[in-house]
Amino acid sequence: MNTDKKLIAFAIYACSFMSAIEITIVTTAIPAIVRDLNGFNLSSYLFSIYLLTSAVSTAVFGKLSDVYGRKKLFQLSILLFLVGSVLCGLSQSMIFLIISRGVQGMGSGAINTLSMATIGDVFEVSERTKIQGYNSTLWSVGSLIAPFISGLMLIKLTWHWIFFINVPIALLSLYLINRSYKVKEQSKPQKLDSKGLSLLTIFIICLLQILSMLEKHPIYDLSVIFLIVVAIISMMSFINVEKKVEEPVLPFRLFTKEVLIIMILSFLNSMVLIAMDVYNPSFMQNVGQYSPIMSTTTIVPMSFFWVIGSVLLARVISKYSLKHILIVSFALLDIGLLGLIFLKPNINLALMVLFSSFIGLGFGGSFNTLLFVVQESLSKDDIGIASGSVMFIRTLGQTIGISFFGTVLNSSIVKYFDNSNISVDINSILTDKTIPINDKLTSLFIGHNNIFITCFIIGFACIIITMFLQANKKISDWEIK
Repeated sequence: MNTDKKLIAFAIYACSFMSAIEITIVTTAIPAIVRDLNGFNLSSYLFSIYLLTSAVSTAVFGKLSDVYGRKKLFQLSILLFLVGSVLCGLSQSMIFLIISRGVQGMGSGAINTLSMATIGDVFEVSERTKIQGYNSTLWSVGSLIAPFISGLMLIKLTWHWIFFINVPIALLSLYLINRSYKVKEQSKPQKLDSKGLSLLTIFIICLLQILSMLEKHPIYDLSVIFLIVVAIISMMSFINVEKKVEEPVLPFRLFTKEVLIIMILSFLNSMVLIAMDVYNPSFMQNVGQYSPIMSTTTIVPMSFFWVIGSVLLARVISKYSLKHILIVSFALLDIGLLGLIFLKPNINLALMVLFSSFIGLGFGGSFNTLLFVVQESLSKDDIGIASGSVMFIRTLGQTIGISFFGTVLNSSIVKYFDNSNISVDINSILTDKTIPINDKLTSLFIGHNNIFITCFIIGFACIIITMFLQANKKISDWEIK
């Protein structure tokens, strides 16, 4: 491997690390952000807008790079992420921060897509496995240490600096790509499914807005009904377009019974994942009154045992059926979620670590297995687009999940204070000193507990849905059509 290839690999590693830490580094800082900007009921939008724009750019940038060249768009994606990060760090209002997160998410989605495409362009087949392995490892490491970085920075600095940390990494990546990316690119005309993307985006935005409005309005409110009608029309139109278009966002022809089940499981699993990433640290800080650095006791064990679960999966995947592996994985996940339900406001750290470890094992076994089933049940020609569809469904699950759980939390808190005849502005619940501390902590505890209960129900539903997969197929039994 020559020097240019090594520098490009380093740039890809840096980009992946940057994208990875941005997911979990923010979760630890959310309580500090919403206290500073008085935006408690908008906190879920910091994730939903990031994931929404990431999902859209993931679908768009891959095809655009075939037309305009990988190098230019890779640089543009890094620049978008850089600009978004700087704007996030400079934010003085919740609305401005949400918009900035949207820009950042657009850059992140493009980076993830173009990193994989660049590896395919630049490196020989014998080199790709090693590069992708290192890249995945750095992603895991980044996710693992990000809460520590965030916690340490919040001790000495303000939350603004967790976004500025991306600046030197992005600038270095831009320089290395510009200096070393010398592959001659040939443009291939591609048809972008712009109509399908637009309809899907409209559907998701309507769904997120419906979830937000249900906190204050009944489902029969005219504005809610209007959004529901628009969402239904846009989804039906999207399905109709996807069946006819040459290169669809989601190729429905691949959705056999087996693949459809996996897509549903991936969606639900991703909903639970985003809830654990966001609301476990929030539970520790806002209910347990722990410091940001101590709230990492929810994320770090989960990330560590995720890796352990993946390693164990690699050892047993050829010996047991994929259905049984998934059932065991979801059962481990649900054991951890059940434990969270029974936690008290004075959180026992040892129990939190134990339950987070079970959750990590469940994710480590389930996420990779779900992808394996899709890859092994389709022809080699469809593996790429099917894998991309799984990643897209996962992002959608997180996007809708964070908004859904935000609605669960906010509506639970509002209901508690309504029943207690206490008037509260939920935006400033963390900073309003007129609210009795016991009522504040109790309302936050009930809201988070309802999220854990909902996650447990989703996890149990995943076990039931898995029962509909074929019973005895192992990885070694699948035949590539």
